[in-house]
Amino acid sequence: MKNREHTIEFTKDKLNRKIKSGFKGWLFAKGIEALCIYLGKQKQTYYAQWSIKKIKPDGKAGSTGVRKKLGSYQIPLDEIKQLLRANLDEWKRESTITNGSNTTPVVADIVRKFIAEGVDGERLRSKKRKDYKASTSKGYIDSLKAHILCEGKNSSKKYKELFAKKIRYRGDWVTGALKDVPLKDVTRKDVEIFMHRLKHKPSAANNALAALSVAFEYDIARSHNQLYQGTNNPCLRVVKYETNKDKRFLDLDKVLEIRSYIENNLHKNNSIYTPHFLAFFMTCLEVGERQADLFGMYWKKPNNILEAQEKGCTGYIDLEKRLVHGLDSKDRDPFAEQLTIEGAEILKRLDEMRYERLSWCIKSPFIFPQTANISEPISHNSFRWQRDRFMYKFGLGTRTLVRSKKTRKLYKYKCKYTLKHLRKTFVTHYGREKGLEAASLRMRHSSPVVTKDHYFTENKAALDVDHMYSPKKERQQHKLAAVKGGKND
Repeated sequence: MKNREHTIEFTKDKLNRKIKSGFKGWLFAKGIEALCIYLGKQKQTYYAQWSIKKIKPDGKAGSTGVRKKLGSYQIPLDEIKQLLRANLDEWKRESTITNGSNTTPVVADIVRKFIAEGVDGERLRSKKRKDYKASTSKGYIDSLKAHILCEGKNSSKKYKELFAKKIRYRGDWVTGALKDVPLKDVTRKDVEIFMHRLKHKPSAANNALAALSVAFEYDIARSHNQLYQGTNNPCLRVVKYETNKDKRFLDLDKVLEIRSYIENNLHKNNSIYTPHFLAFFMTCLEVGERQADLFGMYWKKPNNILEAQEKGCTGYIDLEKRLVHGLDSKDRDPFAEQLTIEGAEILKRLDEMRYERLSWCIKSPFIFPQTANISEPISHNSFRWQRDRFMYKFGLGTRTLVRSKKTRKLYKYKCKYTLKHLRKTFVTHYGREKGLEAASLRMRHSSPVVTKDHYFTENKAALDVDHMYSPKKERQQHKLAAVKGGKND
């Protein structure tokens, strides 16, 4: 911001007096827009200076100063003024694009605003008016920062270089990042070009498109201070990439083999697989819920649900009725789903063990508490070591020898399946027994299409028939009637 005490009329006499007085610093021209001079110890230089409005990284509006060198003090002042008048407007326009100015809002501004204010608010595409889950918010933020804003330790340079490359798209040569496109000019074609640039990363492109679409919807829905003045979301009807859906599941024989092992080994003192890990693995198979909904399960219904949720509670079980109650699932609704007899039996046995050799966790309300801190539930990282070895044991993973010393060997494990595939296993076998629509209702999906595309794998062999239209069956269902009339009638 200008210091009014250092604003003077620019004439050679007044400037020379300032220099002779030993003044050092900035002086601003009175009555001449943007003109200033820096008086240093050995050098005096003219500059053009102006400010631009800008959405800061925290989403708040602000301004930033921009300077451009005009030339040495030795250049006649009239030439400096002429240079300034001829180029100031163009310099301002260029700085607006380069710095993402809010004078002409760009796509980056709408993204920053959404990250700062909208991502912690209500879900825009839901009639239930509930906030985003923390995991959903994090996913949006990570995707938008990496692929739209080109920010991040490992990705910023890579994506900046990618978007700076000049490419040919539908007969036109295009360059520049989507984040720098002015909101008043942005079209669906700009978003399609962005998707085209990320064709080598289809899943990342699809996630970024979904997050950007929500950011536009957030701004359009605002009653005031809208950055985007249009009414149509430019992300709509942009075609996503077809991605290979991972619908792998465990066949029935493998499920029965694993179940038998867990039932026979839960009580044994196994140095590799703890009872809590085996019980959790079995629960995932027998109820088919998301891991995140099972992590923080309580043994019984908490007295104060809101207080329990703050401590990490995601639900509770009723072993007598064999019900698993979830408090806040992915769709932000509570649920109650039935646990199989085998799954309930394993949890009952785990509960009994708490009063025997698992007394370390008797005071924890969680079914699956952390070993180091029983007041916290397990997380995605809790059972990795056991999971890798368990998967390998049943042929669901591989291992390679890293090094060995006498009888001691160090292996590196790689799972072919993860715990998420246990949910896909449940859906597939449930759907084959009950039907696709029943499986969709059981898993609380928005439609059978979601179930079929991401989880359910039909048994094609069961669809085959040897005789579609059997003559014998037709005769059994139709009684032959006597025919009257004929040659001798």
